[in-house]
Amino acid sequence: MRRVRKARAGALFMFAPYFAAMLFCGLIPLVVAIREVANPSWINMKGSYTTIYRILGDFRVIPALAHAAFLLAIFVPAMIVVVLAISLLLDATPVRGNTLMRLVLLLPGIVSGGVATLIWTSLLGPNIQWNGSNIRWLIGGIAFTSGVGSWIVIQYGSLRSISHEVLEAALVDGCNRFQLAIRIKLPMISRYIGYMTILLVAGAIQIYSEPTLLMSTGLTTDWSLSQVAYSYAFRTGDFAGGTALSLDMLIPNIVLGIVFVMNTDFLKRGERH
Repeated sequence: MRRVRKARAGALFMFAPYFAAMLFCGLIPLVVAIREVANPSWINMKGSYTTIYRILGDFRVIPALAHAAFLLAIFVPAMIVVVLAISLLLDATPVRGNTLMRLVLLLPGIVSGGVATLIWTSLLGPNIQWNGSNIRWLIGGIAFTSGVGSWIVIQYGSLRSISHEVLEAALVDGCNRFQLAIRIKLPMISRYIGYMTILLVAGAIQIYSEPTLLMSTGLTTDWSLSQVAYSYAFRTGDFAGGTALSLDMLIPNIVLGIVFVMNTDFLKRGERH
């Protein structure tokens, strides 16, 4: 009994910091946000929860949605493909420079958004005529190069967790390296691929840093949904409207998270051998 109690106490002690962070940084702000939506707003003077869908009638929301859809259609799939391809190549190439290559790939993720934006704008030069059709490629490129290296290191780590016995058995059965990657490795890390996909989708929908940093150059103004929400809350003092739009951005991520948890074993405890 004492061992069981000690084990439970230890588990609770280890879980306490996560629970505190989830409570104060997640659950409590969410409850406050839901209550704030019902307050009077510039788009809903009487105040009610109808602000959640009335905010979507703002003229800036549809263009911002189009920008998020562009990132979801182009850069999220590109990120997934590039990350998995390079991770599989690193995992299949046990050379001496492998560790150095992982470090090189991780370096872009260490660079802050402001520095990445400065580097991109400096490399491209002042002669490009920026407009609504090409500025989204710049923003997507900054986000892509800033995040791809970190995800490669993470997915490489998930590939290294695959049992060597499984890989050796597949090779004995006649799998070549391509079949080993497609039929064995990718299915075995599918939970981590799904986790990465959810975070990339959330980042594309809620992108804020890159377009905001470009506002100082006059290239963007309320380009993303997060910028529109910020404009409502801190430029016009309409916290209910800004909160409503923020919750609208949260809804698809919650749906994706529920689908992911219900259809994968990501949160299930692995079997102990």
